[in-house]
Amino acid sequence: MAELKQIHYNIDNINKENALFNLIFGEKSNGKSYQVKHKEAIYNYINNHKRFIILRRWKSDITNLWIEKYFSDIDIEKITEGKYNTITVYRKEVFFANVDDKMKVTRGEKIGYIIALSGEQHFSGASFLDVDRIIFEEFMERGVYISKEPSKLMTFYSTIDRKEGRTKLYMVGNTISRVCPYLQEWNLQDTIREMKQGDIRTINIDNDGTKFKMAIEYCKSSGGKKLAIGNAKGMIDSGAWQSEPQPKLDKSKKLYNTLYRIGFDYSGFRFIGELIEDKQNLIWFIYPYHNEFSNNILVFSDKIKEERNWQRDIYNISINNNRIKKILDTFRENNIFYSDDLTGTDFKQAIDFNIKR
Repeated sequence: MAELKQIHYNIDNINKENALFNLIFGEKSNGKSYQVKHKEAIYNYINNHKRFIILRRWKSDITNLWIEKYFSDIDIEKITEGKYNTITVYRKEVFFANVDDKMKVTRGEKIGYIIALSGEQHFSGASFLDVDRIIFEEFMERGVYISKEPSKLMTFYSTIDRKEGRTKLYMVGNTISRVCPYLQEWNLQDTIREMKQGDIRTINIDNDGTKFKMAIEYCKSSGGKKLAIGNAKGMIDSGAWQSEPQPKLDKSKKLYNTLYRIGFDYSGFRFIGELIEDKQNLIWFIYPYHNEFSNNILVFSDKIKEERNWQRDIYNISINNNRIKKILDTFRENNIFYSDDLTGTDFKQAIDFNIKR
């Protein structure tokens, strides 16, 4: 059998766009982090004498062990032409260093910093004029984000850059979940949904006359051996968006009658929910929706609006209509089916209420 060829990620493609903000996402272990830290952290310091910040979400993410492992795949001795042979961390500052045969470490030049975004307020007023690169690792999360995280990142960025436009931001992540506050707050969900692997999109931003560019890359699949199993297989092996198996109809939806239709608008994602029936079943069917909702449809959302048809809690509507309440009470976990696995995964991650059993 012929050996599968693996293609490693190359950051040069997105760097051709010369964007101030760069979002890079794709499969796990395809070389994204290696390229960013190699070229935008280490080589940028060597060539331009500018330091970097490696940013993670939580303080627990930035142990000394993680930091040293993060840089362990870089040949420091080769890059520094024998001047140093390792990288070490002291008080969350990163140094070139030398380690001798007795494992004694001697620190050399300081080249960067390691910071947790959760503590960004502690850096307000600090000076980082020596920094021109911020690398935010694992910006996409399937767990808990910091409250108002995009605003915290922009506040932190402003602290570092001081409105000079000299600091490039690289945000690196795996295709874990499309339900991400950055995509919602920066209005990127339609862009991300339309992108295919290998695409690079640019967005020109004009903030009251200050113009800059954002570049977004959905990395090509790297190929190589496919060794993952289970629900994360697609994300790990090829960079497909990770999804969980969801209940789906056993037959075509055309064979059902539609009795009632509602909308959902959560975390920037829109869905239509239809109560449908055939001779045996009365069930709900969920599918994506990419247009504005009409005024005559009942919508459940995390957005606050004055309109009576916009509600927050599907099980406790403020409309005094017993018929509608009885219909909505059938919205139960064992009675909901989805158009596909990704739709069901997105829906469950986006909504802010618990589906009743």
